[in-house]
Amino acid sequence: MQYIYHLKPEPLVGTSLIPLNSMDKNSDLYKGHADKYIGREELMQEMIPKLNCKWNDVVQFSSLNPQIIGNKLKEINPDMKLIRAEYFKIPIDKIVSKYEVAIYERKTNKVKGDFSIHPDDVELLTLDNYIELTNVPLATINYWNDVKTNGGKLLWFPYVPHIFVKGIIDTSDFEVCILSL
Repeated sequence: MQYIYHLKPEPLVGTSLIPLNSMDKNSDLYKGHADKYIGREELMQEMIPKLNCKWNDVVQFSSLNPQIIGNKLKEINPDMKLIRAEYFKIPIDKIVSKYEVAIYERKTNKVKGDFSIHPDDVELLTLDNYIELTNVPLATINYWNDVKTNGGKLLWFPYVPHIFVKGIIDTSDFEVCILSL
């Protein structure tokens, strides 16, 4: 069975994952999640081809288990501390059968600060075309090493294919896993 993953929000209010644009823009919940985009605000307005919605109209999932990411980050930065330790592990068939879903894999070379999403980088996701990653992409490792050497914002999922799910996602049946470093 193949899975997708999502770091469990802190705090998780209720049992649903809600796209940022569906939240009350004046709420502390919205402000807390919007803070992740400081320095990348234009990404919040970017349109996702094939789903015909904005970046913040979807919930983003990873095609790579956060435990694998955490293990590799710990090798690069032994002093790393976790901010969120729980994540959802979701069988892909629970998502594809209920929601509009696309996979975003950045294939084009972009200059730093270019957050545009090219149509060739997005594909509607099906059970037949999804492949869960089992290793951290080399581009991701190179990014982390660059941040360690030159400074910058350390992101967990750069160059990891993102799964975009359009809608409010019920998490009641999702497995919750705990990251350990």
